[in-house]
Amino acid sequence: MKVGAISLGCDKNRVDTENLLGFVSKAGHELVNDINEADLVIVNSCAFLKSAIQESLEAVWEAKAHKNVKYVVLTGCLPMRYLKEITADDGLTEVDAFLPNTCYERIGEVIERVQRGERVVMEKDDSLPKASPDRVITTPYHYAYLKIAEGCFNHCTFCAIPYIRGGYRSETPEKLLAEARALANQGVKELILVAQDVTRYGQDLTPPQTLVSLLRSLVMLPVEKIRLLYCYPDACSNELIDLIDEEPKIAKYIDMPMQHASNAVLKRMNRKDTKASLQEKIAYVRSKKSNIAIRSTFMVGFPGETEEEFKELCDFLREERLENVGFFAYSKEEGTPAAKMKGQIPQKIKAKRLSVVRGIQSAIQTEKAEAMIGQTIRVSYDGIDYDKELFYGHTDRTMPDVDGKVYFSSDLPVEIGETYQVKILKVKKLDLYGAITEEQE
Repeated sequence: MKVGAISLGCDKNRVDTENLLGFVSKAGHELVNDINEADLVIVNSCAFLKSAIQESLEAVWEAKAHKNVKYVVLTGCLPMRYLKEITADDGLTEVDAFLPNTCYERIGEVIERVQRGERVVMEKDDSLPKASPDRVITTPYHYAYLKIAEGCFNHCTFCAIPYIRGGYRSETPEKLLAEARALANQGVKELILVAQDVTRYGQDLTPPQTLVSLLRSLVMLPVEKIRLLYCYPDACSNELIDLIDEEPKIAKYIDMPMQHASNAVLKRMNRKDTKASLQEKIAYVRSKKSNIAIRSTFMVGFPGETEEEFKELCDFLREERLENVGFFAYSKEEGTPAAKMKGQIPQKIKAKRLSVVRGIQSAIQTEKAEAMIGQTIRVSYDGIDYDKELFYGHTDRTMPDVDGKVYFSSDLPVEIGETYQVKILKVKKLDLYGAITEEQE
């Protein structure tokens, strides 16, 4: 069959999709990029927020609306969170099969069964999703994600992940090293380590392992760069920060989701940090000689958030001047403790607060970006923006497709995946613009 896929949600879901496509290919089916050519469409769904659930449902309906599509298979978080509801007689009748990410290696069997007219429903378990030796990389070939664990046991009161994906389960170092080596053999130069919280890696294994020990093994592989995402501040040890600072192969970049800066809000969120501990962690990162860039995320409008507590967050942002920040408004998610809390904030107030913090951070990042004008920096070439008629890429201190891009021109021939010295000439909407210098290392 001709099989197409729609992957929604986070980078962890992207890894699942890439492995799923590998299993599809191994089963003898043809992968197609155009839904208009597909006999069967897989929708790998997200169900983290109400908006994500709606997007997943619309993707199913859109796929089914194509006359050429005979079958729709729904995978990922939506069937892992609402299997009973969506498989009911009045549920998603447009879907022919429902799979959790722990069953993706059975996709060949599933396709055979739906072709016979069977409706397939598989339930999740506590196993780890399988990695496919034929994984299909959907990022530019020179960087790829390495998912090191599944699930979470932090139990933040606003988050549904533990109910969707279960408790934290680390993959063994042996399997991760084998997967990383296979990616390197395919030409991957930058490995981006992801999990719901990478800092908890290995605590559940026997014998226990650590993220630091895993990194010390990974840097021995023939890759040029290793990047870390989602290092929860309370478990981000000084030893880990020291390793990021000292190891040339580890990107000078750390993503620490802080969520808020008010002690009262952090406590209601069941976060392990305080404002003081966050400031202490930031100060330690900033004390390092390698100029590590900090990225974080913050939430506004959490239940009970007062104007004073919101002001604490604004002041924190102005004082700490983080390099890259993402913001989102609290979403009341069914089944989470926060959904039952008093003091739910009206949507209008959440939207206003979101606008305020984005304005604060935009000014900070604009100032930092403008300070780069005239400097020459190393840029990994990721692709071409045909509308702008420019190449673009990312630096050691920015995450591809998440943080601001570096756009550049070149009179010299360039090759995707290689790094080049780019002189920064201007800033526009937090993106840097420059040109490749004549002298390259």
